[in-house]
Amino acid sequence: MRYLTCSVLFAALAAQEPGIAARYAGDVGIDKDPAVVFSEDFEKPDLQARWQNVSKVGDDGPLAFDAQVKTVGRPGTAMRMTATKGKNEGGSLYKVLKPGYDELFARIYVRFDEKAGGFAHFVKLGGDKDVKNWWVGRAGTKPDTWFMTGLEPVGYLTHTWPGKSYPLPGFWAFYTYWPEMHSWQTEGGESNGKPNPYYGNRFAPATPEPIKRGEWICIEWSVKLNSAPDKSDGSQRFWVDGKLVGEWGPGTPDGYWIRENFRIRPDQPDKQKPFGGFRWRTDPAVKINILKLENYVNEGAFKGTEGYAKEHPEYPLDTERATVWFDHLVVATTYIGPMAPAKK
Repeated sequence: MRYLTCSVLFAALAAQEPGIAARYAGDVGIDKDPAVVFSEDFEKPDLQARWQNVSKVGDDGPLAFDAQVKTVGRPGTAMRMTATKGKNEGGSLYKVLKPGYDELFARIYVRFDEKAGGFAHFVKLGGDKDVKNWWVGRAGTKPDTWFMTGLEPVGYLTHTWPGKSYPLPGFWAFYTYWPEMHSWQTEGGESNGKPNPYYGNRFAPATPEPIKRGEWICIEWSVKLNSAPDKSDGSQRFWVDGKLVGEWGPGTPDGYWIRENFRIRPDQPDKQKPFGGFRWRTDPAVKINILKLENYVNEGAFKGTEGYAKEHPEYPLDTERATVWFDHLVVATTYIGPMAPAKK
């Protein structure tokens, strides 16, 4: 009970933090703050000067600068990413964050199309001892000298049985790779020896709120690395519109593992135990040094949207395209928070 009480108190205090963005109306000048590692407002077209790897930008590419959509905070452009069925799986921006950090916060504004359906992967922070200037895909494997955690829309809640379906694009949850992750292949989380035993572990709030379409949402997520290779005192958190929604770290929340999911089930108190924290790295040289923004929608995600559309014909869905806009990205060593209103 002490763990729960401390966690609730910490969450309440964290949700009330104004963040560094409160000092910069409309984010003007926030890039000069000593805590800021990187920022991007998508007002300058030379993305290659600031990002290590950029998907194709333009009419026939998945990325486009969009001045037509109403932006948040102040007039300007946003980055539009579109996945088109049968043509591409979306696009991405990839950044190496030098020299690497033990704790980082990333905040960005996101807007889903009014008819947005399902998505596969979204925004990520990660670390790699041998970091490259391009994304290295290692799906299905357990990390050794790397880790990755992504905040992304999920349409199906695995914390209940039977599971609960959410209106697309779903709700926010973490999709996480780290050296002590659990396998999907057995209920105990161990590999059964068959190929691709490790896919991202899912961390979701007990009662998440559905993601709203057609309006700007401020999301922020953070990663704090374990203090030493033999300790599991790392954590991850995320906020939506300045409210702390999910936190996983030493002693919080209470839940239990089944396969690759950490379930929070207050209705099963006999199974609940405090989460043990993250051992993100087994080598102290591993730092947080990767940022990726992406709108990745594969064939499976499009099929999921089609299936939902058949079951819910009254719910408007685009089964051919999946579009999202990004704006006002800030990465910092401390909590950022939502943008302060721009000065008139």
